[in-house]
This record gives sequence, structure tokens and C-alpha cells, in this order.
Amino acid sequence: MKLLVLLCIVTLTFADSRIDFFNKLSQSDFGRTILQTIQVQENNVERVLQFIRQLQVDINAAQTEHTNYLQNRNGQITQYINEADQALAKAKQQKAQDEAQLPLKEEELNDKRAQGETKFAEKQRNLDRIAALTAEREESKKAYDQRRTEIVGLLAALNQGKKLIQQIKTGSVFTQQEIFADIEHHHKKFVQRFPDRRGFNSLVSLSLAMAQDSTLKSDQSALERVVQVIEDLADSLFQLQKQEMEADDAREAAFQQAIARLEIANQSLEGAVAYLHAQILRLEQSLLELQNDIATQAQMVVNKQNEKTDWLNIQRDETKSYGKQTENRKSQLDLLGETENVFSNGPLTPEQQSFLQHLK
Repeated sequence: MKLLVLLCIVTLTFADSRIDFFNKLSQSDFGRTILQTIQVQENNVERVLQFIRQLQVDINAAQTEHTNYLQNRNGQITQYINEADQALAKAKQQKAQDEAQLPLKEEELNDKRAQGETKFAEKQRNLDRIAALTAEREESKKAYDQRRTEIVGLLAALNQGKKLIQQIKTGSVFTQQEIFADIEHHHKKFVQRFPDRRGFNSLVSLSLAMAQDSTLKSDQSALERVVQVIEDLADSLFQLQKQEMEADDAREAAFQQAIARLEIANQSLEGAVAYLHAQILRLEQSLLELQNDIATQAQMVVNKQNEKTDWLNIQRDETKSYGKQTENRKSQLDLLGETENVFSNGPLTPEQQSFLQHLK
């Protein structure tokens, strides 16, 4: 008996279009869902048709909703892409402007650094000149002090010689001999102290040698001439001493003027160096900010390019998903349409109903 029923079902399978359609439904998930609903309706055509039409409404509504969503989504994505393009263009423009300013800023900074180095070198040269002038002045002062000491020594030797010679006038013979001995001793000490025989040294030595002439004690006129020579020589030394002092005063005045001029110049240079240093610091900061902004704009370009690419990928994926779901819904609607046509022809026959109940 069971075998007979099975044979009947198999026979109907090859002869009935409804059964062919039921087999078709069983080949897909959505089709099996339709089959399960039909099976529980127990051949209630109205309920089946109501179910099918409701599904059609729901699927069409879902399609409409999805279409509206995609349209809105595409509008949003287009806006986001436009915003990314605007930000990208702005970043590229700013980066180009910064890069155009960069060599100018670097050139300006290098120029200020060169000016600063020049001013600093000039200031250092002035300091070196001050040191050289100071050393030179110390040497000239030392030479002047030595010369003044020498002149004072010469004057002292002349005054002592004159004093001894004048004692010859009033001294006794015995005393005169002692005076001549003192003059000779004084002369020897002078020669030891002033071994250089040039200039006034030679003249003073010569006058002291003349004072040792023993004939002076009997020749008052010769004695007076020697005294006059000594006095004239002393006057010349006084004049020389005065000239030397005036010359040293002039050297000191010139030295002070030169030092003052260089110090004033250095004060001005210090101000210029400080001003240039401040400008260099400002330019270095400005250059650093410009370089940082170039890096920031470059990163912004990368970010916005990536952002645009991401949105384009999202738009592509969502459009692709929409296309697949639209195709899927169309297939579902086609199945529902075929199902509606099947059940619009009336209820199932017992054989069809039996086949449907055994179909999984």
C-alpha cells in the first residue's frame, strides 16, 4: 500500500506543474520559508494568498526603504567626499604656499646670521685692537718712565757736579784736592750707572770730566764756563723732560680717545648684535613653525586622500550590496508572484496537498 502511494506521488511529480513549482521552492531558503508557511495553512488558499501579498508588500517596502536609504547615503557620502576634496585642496594650497615661503625664510635667516657674525667679528676686532693699543700704551709708558728716570738721574748727576765745582771756589788747597777726588768718584759712579755713551749721557759725562781738570782751581773763568756748561746742559734736560712729558700726555690723550671711540663702537655693535640675535630667534621660530605646518599639511593631504578613498570604498560596497539585495528581492518577488499564480487557481488537490506535506 505504501509503495502504491509513493508510486502515485512520483507519477504526480512528473505530471503536475504545481508539484514542479513546489520542488522549485524547495531549492532555496526563501522558497522553503514559503513552503513551510503553505504547509501550516492546510490548503487555506485565502490565508496563503494573504501571506504572499503581505510578503510582497514587505519586500517592496524594504526595497523602497533601501533605495531611499542608498539615495540619502549617497548624498551624505558625496557631501563627505566634497568636504574631503575641499580640505584636500586647501591643505595642498597651504602646503604649496608654505613651501614657496620656506627658501625665502631660510635665506632671510642665513642673511641675519651672516650679519650677526659680521657684527660679532667686528666687535671682536675692536676688542683685539683695544688690547693691542693697551699693550702698546703700556710699552710707551714703560719707555717714558725709563726715560724720565734717566733724565732725573742725569739732572741729579749735573746738580751734584755743579755743587762740587762751586765748592772749589771757596775751598782750601787741601779741600780742593778732596773735592776733585769727589768729582772723580762721582764721575765714575755716573759712568757705571749710565754706561750708554750716546746723547745726553755723553754730554753729562763730558761735563763731569771737564770738572776734574786741576787747572780750574786757579782759573776762575774756566771754572765759571764749566758751571755754565753744566747749567745749560741742565736747562736742555729740563726742556727735554718737559717735551717728553708733553709727548706722553699727547700719547695718553690719543690712547684714551682711541679706546673711547672703540668702546662706543662696541656699545653700538653690542646693540646691533642683540637686535640681530632677537631677529634670528624670531626667524628660527617662524621657520620651525613653517616647517611644522608643511608637515601638518602633508599629513592632512594623506589623511584626506585616505578619507576620500574610504568613502568611495564605502559607497562602492553599499551600492554593490544594494544591487545584490535588489536582485535578491526581485527573485523573491518573482517566486511570490509565481506562488500567487499557483494558488489563484484554487486550492490544492489531495494529491498535491499530500505531496506538499511530505516535501521538506
